[in-house]
Amino acid sequence: MSNSIKRAFTRNLGTICFGSLFQAIIKALRFFTGDGRKKSIIAYIIDCILQIIEKLIGYLNDWAFTFAALTGEGFVQASRSFIKLFKQRGWTAIINDSIVGTTLMFINLGIGIISAAAGGSIIYITMIQSPEKHIAVICVSLISFVIGIFMSSIITTLLTSCVRTVFVCFALNPAALGATHPEHLEKLTKVWHKFYPEEFTTSGYANQFKEPPVYSQC
Repeated sequence: MSNSIKRAFTRNLGTICFGSLFQAIIKALRFFTGDGRKKSIIAYIIDCILQIIEKLIGYLNDWAFTFAALTGEGFVQASRSFIKLFKQRGWTAIINDSIVGTTLMFINLGIGIISAAAGGSIIYITMIQSPEKHIAVICVSLISFVIGIFMSSIITTLLTSCVRTVFVCFALNPAALGATHPEHLEKLTKVWHKFYPEEFTTSGYANQFKEPPVYSQC
């Protein structure tokens, strides 16, 4: 952990800054087109295009930063290596089908609702009866909802980064997982072969991690 922090603030600081530069430029362009969005349809179209580009750059940055942190490559080289590796493994479809982000979003929402219910209930029980009681309950519930989502988002953001790291590590060297957790490697390769047989065949690991035959019971 300490070595990773040192690299982030020293050798890899330029990688982080360079990757964030593109998003900063797009945000600045969107800011300048924001005022004219209501006046011109062209400005509205430009803003929509910039918004799409911003999301694409943000998506690429997340994976490029993860790859750079693991391999020590620069931002540009890490972006190229990441795209090349995942295309070679046939994992572009797997990433697109990942439901981790959606799952964590619902978790954040659930924690926000629980926090709102807890905060509102405490005020409702402890506060004496008055005309302002219902308003206080609503206000505290809303504040608790926002705080709950904010605190949960901090944790789920770390979990999302962990998931990306697992994706990249497994793509770089699946055999390493077999050295420590062979049962996990077997499960992953089975699922990989079951849902993405073509990608598994062209991944380069089809001969190394063969799907065991399934015999029907008579």
